[in-house]
Amino acid sequence: TMAILDDADGAETRESPRDANDAVVVDAMSEGATPTARGGADARDDDGDDDETSTRKLLPNDAATTTSDAKTTTTRERAEDDLERELDAVVDGGRDDAGASGDGDEESQHAAPEDAFDRYLQPKFWMTLGDVKIFVSLWTIYVWGVMWTLLVVLGPFVGGGGVIYFFFWVLTVTIFLSCLFAFGYGTMIAHELSHVYACRRFGGRVDEDKGIILWPFGALAFLHLDGLTLSQELAVTLAGPISHAPMLALWWLLSLVAFDDFASLCRYLAFLNFALLVWHFLPCYPMDGSRVLACALLLTRRVRVETAAWVVVVTSYACSIAYIYLSLTGHFSITAYFALQNLDWVFGVFCLVATSHVLFLLRNGRVRDHPTFSRYEIVYDAYHAFDDVSRPEVFL
Repeated sequence: TMAILDDADGAETRESPRDANDAVVVDAMSEGATPTARGGADARDDDGDDDETSTRKLLPNDAATTTSDAKTTTTRERAEDDLERELDAVVDGGRDDAGASGDGDEESQHAAPEDAFDRYLQPKFWMTLGDVKIFVSLWTIYVWGVMWTLLVVLGPFVGGGGVIYFFFWVLTVTIFLSCLFAFGYGTMIAHELSHVYACRRFGGRVDEDKGIILWPFGALAFLHLDGLTLSQELAVTLAGPISHAPMLALWWLLSLVAFDDFASLCRYLAFLNFALLVWHFLPCYPMDGSRVLACALLLTRRVRVETAAWVVVVTSYACSIAYIYLSLTGHFSITAYFALQNLDWVFGVFCLVATSHVLFLLRNGRVRDHPTFSRYEIVYDAYHAFDDVSRPEVFL
């Protein structure tokens, strides 16, 4: 065969077959390399399009693979760059929308649904005991404000007298209600702190933002029981009501050695602690008595969760209705003894509403989502291990 090559001047040169075999040299490192003759002449095709095709055929396999990989890498990089530009455009568009709406993230925070703690209890910070924050509900202030107003207004009509009598009457009412508030709510704070310390003893914690709040029916502690077993939760629950026993004994002993008005105050506080000890063991959900009942049933390991929940719901409904009846008929009232107003029936209605929530979960097959009825399961803590915010449980 003969290899026909174009020399530098474009003239045709004929070589022998042996020379033709040695005439073609390919540079594998360059994609655009062209065949060259031994004499230094460039080998060219008459058609420019066929030059690249013929060159590809003459390239070794490794060189062709390298070229293909390089083009694939280039295509991938271009696709990644395009995707990155599109994502940047989306992010920039979101920022523009947030800026156009006003304050952006800050406005979204203000527009978020208000927590039930703030919406219903209206807490106002009062003080800190150790590292536990104590709040006072606005409803508590309203109730005690109404009591003070009624006593101040009705006093002159009952006792008569002039301006001096009215001044001393207002001072007496203020001191009396202040002492009643201090001793009464002091007792309830001690009750809730017992819950808090028992919870910490087993590795739980009190909510840093909610702590303990004083509301018209006593006090509430917001505790996180993450990691606690059912038996430990039962111990935390019992710590509150049992705390009234030493306070009852203390005030009773003081009443035996005190005189006159101070002895009467000691007897009053002793009876108050006895009443609170009994009251907290009522099985009206969500009082401590209902939680003790639920824990006791589940600790037997022979009662299904749904069965225990039904027992708590039925018992709570029955006791709450009886509680409301006794309150309205005047046969039983803790608030009338403590806050001088019979508001127990309102608390009974609150218990009915809370019990209805458990009933709703039961009827929809979701009672195991309730912390009280899920604590015995090991998977409960694992299920909520990656929650953004741990939900505190409320202890009365």
